Amino acid sequence: MNHATHRFAAAGVLFAALLFSGCSNSPQLAEVSGQVMMNGKPLKNVRVDFHPDPDKGTTGQGSTGTTDENGKFTLTYPGGQPGAIVGHHRVVLTDLDPFGNVLVGRGDYRTEDPKGPKETPTKSRFADRYSKLAQTPVTQEVKPGMAPVTIEVKK
Repeated sequence: MNHATHRFAAAGVLFAALLFSGCSNSPQLAEVSGQVMMNGKPLKNVRVDFHPDPDKGTTGQGSTGTTDENGKFTLTYPGGQPGAIVGHHRVVLTDLDPFGNVLVGRGDYRTEDPKGPKETPTKSRFADRYSKLAQTPVTQEVKPGMAPVTIEVKK
């Protein structure tokens, strides 16, 4: 091996060491799952958004999930990673039932009818304050290894 090849190999080893040494700007994530309940019954079809709370020192992007038939959800961080940023969060809930077949946020529809849904949206099953970041009464601290959370909403 000549001198240039040795330098190139050494640079490659150094780059690999830095890449795998944890020198990353990725935030610390913890897996978060739970259940949304109202009057002791699970709420299906609810979007759950965890927003880092900068007032309590947590910053970064939020995570989201949607409840299944049993009201259960698992959060996903942007890029498809499971979990949410470790720290304090404000939790925003959006009732997806009133939107019917409308694919929220896109302006198109999940229905076969090109004119869109036949019904107008119905009212949310719970209070509007849950869907507003500044007014939501739900907060949650995310910690590594945490147990599933239960979010109880009121009408």
